[in-house]
Amino acid sequence: MNQYLKSLWLTETVRLIEKDNGRFQDDEANRQARSYSGSIADRIIFRAKILSSQHSLISAQTVLLKAAKFSFIFLVLIAIFSGVGIGLSALAQNPVNLYWALICLLGVHFVMLLIWLLSSIALPNESGSFFIFIWSWLTQKIANKNTVSQLLPAFISLFGGQIRWLIGTIVNFLWFIILLIALLVLVAQLSTQHYSFAWQTTLLSSDTIVAITCSLGKIPSLLGFTIPDVDMIRSSEQAISIDEVRSSWAVWLLGVFIVYGVLLRFGLFILCWLKWHLACQHIVLNTHHPEYQILKAELDEKVSKTIIDKENAHLPVYNINVNHNNTNGKQNFLVAIDVDTNWSVPVDAHFLGFINNSMTQKKILEWLTQNPANKLLIAIDTDRSPDRGMINSIRLLVDKSQFTGIWFINNGRQLHNWIEKIQELALDQTNLAWLSN
Repeated sequence: MNQYLKSLWLTETVRLIEKDNGRFQDDEANRQARSYSGSIADRIIFRAKILSSQHSLISAQTVLLKAAKFSFIFLVLIAIFSGVGIGLSALAQNPVNLYWALICLLGVHFVMLLIWLLSSIALPNESGSFFIFIWSWLTQKIANKNTVSQLLPAFISLFGGQIRWLIGTIVNFLWFIILLIALLVLVAQLSTQHYSFAWQTTLLSSDTIVAITCSLGKIPSLLGFTIPDVDMIRSSEQAISIDEVRSSWAVWLLGVFIVYGVLLRFGLFILCWLKWHLACQHIVLNTHHPEYQILKAELDEKVSKTIIDKENAHLPVYNINVNHNNTNGKQNFLVAIDVDTNWSVPVDAHFLGFINNSMTQKKILEWLTQNPANKLLIAIDTDRSPDRGMINSIRLLVDKSQFTGIWFINNGRQLHNWIEKIQELALDQTNLAWLSN
């Protein structure tokens, strides 16, 4: 699975989680998404990547994919042993009852093929296969609690009816392995032991057996597998130990099994794989979901700005000097967090403003997202306690510059606590001169 499909999968997972449990704390993710150049769908995906990274969804997806791979390998091993069992059971008796051997080789295969075809038509999003049920169960068991419950529903929701081709690819590949191994076992047994062949019936006439034998052998005969002649078929009601007869029946049996078993499953596997590959190339984010419609408005820069302004109309407005030209990370700026607006701002600094409420914080962060700073100096009033809100504001500002420094504008009551906090944040205490160095 390529990275784009993984991103779409994570986006759908985020949508389902927020639908079930409410929105994430996504102010910063939305802010970065709004600054992302691309369509609204691209911004929604970008937002989901940020939230997935913050909430360990990417690691959960990785765990689930690894669990799926291990489960698939386990199923392949089961398929190999099943193929050996089918091959051995078909020739368990000598002389071999021809049609009973065919039932052993192809009976379960045809029943499961019919179930898969019907379920693919009637229930395209469901498994319709014992293998898929086991695979899903094993995957969840291996992943255990290291994944997210919405990941599998999100995968099904993303691909919709196209998931039938993935299921078909897996099911038919496993059956191809089973039948191929059974074929190898058959060839090995027929090459190393003497087998006599006979047909037995109570209800059917010899003419019916001849007709069935010729009909089954018609398509294999196009590939070079010969059909026993009519006299040989009639005489084989009892086992005949003539080499020519044994060889003719062995070739017929192998031909019927290869065409209606091995090649049929291989062809279906290739068909489903091609359809799945094409489906993956055309999968796009379905932005018609109500949750995405809401995000569209929030991630549209012009609409979002209007919403933010309306929400914060009641808050006091401080001078915010974000009218600089685009800096592309080449200029240095000063910003103050929870500092009294009467503070004398240094005249020789590019001062962005006072972050004293959510409105000013959003506006400054929006601008810095578009214009990352080279150096950002954060002025702190150490009479203020380093509460969670202020620490979070600092963390958000740190992401908006290449270098960040903390300037204590006084020796307040909380100075000692602030020193400890900036050490925890791995930030340097500095002063105004740092901006010009």
